[in-house]
Amino acid sequence: MLKRRPFIAGLVSLPFLSRFSNAEESEPESMPAFEPGEKLNYSLGWQFIVAGYATLEVLPDEEIDGQKLRSFLMTARTRKVVDTIFRVRDTLASLATYDVSRSMGYTKIQREGKTKRDVTVDFDWDHLEAHYFEALKQKSDVNPIQENTLDPLSAFYFVRNQKLEVGTVIEGPMTDGKKCKTARIEVKERKTIKVNGKKYDCLRLMPDLSDVGGVFKKSKDAKIELWCTADYRHIPVLLKSKVAVGSFKAELEPID
Repeated sequence: MLKRRPFIAGLVSLPFLSRFSNAEESEPESMPAFEPGEKLNYSLGWQFIVAGYATLEVLPDEEIDGQKLRSFLMTARTRKVVDTIFRVRDTLASLATYDVSRSMGYTKIQREGKTKRDVTVDFDWDHLEAHYFEALKQKSDVNPIQENTLDPLSAFYFVRNQKLEVGTVIEGPMTDGKKCKTARIEVKERKTIKVNGKKYDCLRLMPDLSDVGGVFKKSKDAKIELWCTADYRHIPVLLKSKVAVGSFKAELEPID
């Protein structure tokens, strides 16, 4: 029997979403999974080479109009040797309510090959709207959202802060400022794995890719799996994906 728990969702920049009901129904761990100052470093592999590096950071809390907010940051870049083939310099930033029950702001600076985007998303919760602005093209749009919608980055931290066990299914709405999609992620198994020479007791999480576009949509057998520690911190140690252009993985660098 699957244990269902409401969710506000997405995974870094890989969304996996579904219908969400009410944030108060969620069951977070008794201890917070993360605190300001946490910084996780990853090596990014493509096929059999280390193609680049990524970081996930919990920045100092912010306060806007008397409201205390969580602040998250993700960066990704390719190595110099790979830059000549396909250069990547991406930055995602997110502000969310302190309990990470809804997004308050989202920014994406994307530099991938010839693709360049500077995107800002503001959330109007009084009217349930996401205000999307793409600076380089001077393009703006307003799109409907659902209650307690999260952006892809803050949704990832929401998942970490929940009670996870084999059989748990988490669902909820997510948006990057455009279409508000639904995501679903299921905890499949618990297993000890080895990453960068270190063993971890982990849970394997599988997102639903039905609403994911790009290379995932074009790949017949596309899949993503995330391995996170089975303790209350749920630190992501390994992300693996299989798509038409090859296999990708992100591996946690040893933590001091």
